[in-house]
Amino acid sequence: MPNIVVGRSEDDKEEHGLEGTGVIGKHLVGEDEEAHTANPLHFDVAKPHVVGVFGKRGTGKSYSMGTLVEECQQSDISENISTIMIDPMGIFWSMKRPNERDVSMLDKWDMKPEAFDAHVYIPKGKTRDFDEKEMPYDDTFTLNPAQLTSEEWRMAFGLDSNTETSILLERMCEDLKDEFGDEYRIKHMKKALEKYEFPEKTKRGLENRLRNAEDWGVFGEESSIDKLTEAGELSIVDVSVFGQLSGGTRVQALVVAILAKRILRRRMAARRLEELDEMQGLDRADEPIQWMLIDEAHEYLPAEGETPATNPLLRWVKIGREPGVSLVLCTQQPAKLHPNALSQMDLLLAHRLTAQQDIDALQEIMQTYMRYDLRHYIDALPDRPGTAMIMDDNSERAYPAQMRPRKSWHAGGTPDAFD
Repeated sequence: MPNIVVGRSEDDKEEHGLEGTGVIGKHLVGEDEEAHTANPLHFDVAKPHVVGVFGKRGTGKSYSMGTLVEECQQSDISENISTIMIDPMGIFWSMKRPNERDVSMLDKWDMKPEAFDAHVYIPKGKTRDFDEKEMPYDDTFTLNPAQLTSEEWRMAFGLDSNTETSILLERMCEDLKDEFGDEYRIKHMKKALEKYEFPEKTKRGLENRLRNAEDWGVFGEESSIDKLTEAGELSIVDVSVFGQLSGGTRVQALVVAILAKRILRRRMAARRLEELDEMQGLDRADEPIQWMLIDEAHEYLPAEGETPATNPLLRWVKIGREPGVSLVLCTQQPAKLHPNALSQMDLLLAHRLTAQQDIDALQEIMQTYMRYDLRHYIDALPDRPGTAMIMDDNSERAYPAQMRPRKSWHAGGTPDAFD
């Protein structure tokens, strides 16, 4: 059978063949219930991509995102890749367990259940929450508050930009940055408030917000996020604990923002060195190619409004190809995802969608190589879990697909009341 590789140009297919790819499913031939599986679908993990994974609830979007992660980890170039999964629902820890419940299904694909060496990271200040509920994790992470801009603080606190509190916050952050660089902490921010001639109510209000920020459990004396980006590693950043907080999504976005900025800076610096090495005939890659996958992505990169993660993620979308960073955005509501992110996606994996606004949002970015509108393709998919349309700008082709079963356990299934 001819090999189908999505995410790869014809020149790259000719040069690299199947190196740096992984099987994510099979091409579906035919329509509706008469459709049958044919050629394997290989997914390129070697080059930078912006990928959208969409589908209404229960169609398999989070499941498929886990499949992409499995292929990143098992590709023949996995030692040159670092993979980070942002997990707002607390479901991807289960990749550490083999998918024993789908043995027969995997057997039909000539696959076996496998556990993956995933490292689950949680905020250092939230270990008690996880321990009390006996939720598994491997390590903790902390962030440096000095790496946040005043604008990111403002959005994390849910403040309007023209309030006295926001103005005070901006002045304080600028002064602390001038005096301490990246060496100040929240305790310095609280202490610095006293020297400003603002109403006492404004200063106490900001002080209370900073105290709340200490309770988020993400800030420490040092930032420890570099350990999340080691070559060959799969890091699952579990931020589900913030879902219990008022404004918890903004805190999750803050974590995403710092990670995105830090990784992009490191990859941009590494890319310059890689170019110099290439000029000298050397072959050295000290900094791995980075994949970051984000579930419920519309919460951090919304179509309306901003979060602390909006600008950092849009930089990945706009300039990530050159430094070598890939972004996978997963949501059941593509209409609520930032239009600039949608327009820059070179790979779309669309499970079944029924909401007209979501279909319209994807229809707006449909390319000229598509013969029909999106509704036609989606309606032609068999009504069974795991079917999807894959649209690939790199080869300018669209493929109906049956996604393969997961090798690792998927904890995001729908519960029921049956025994």
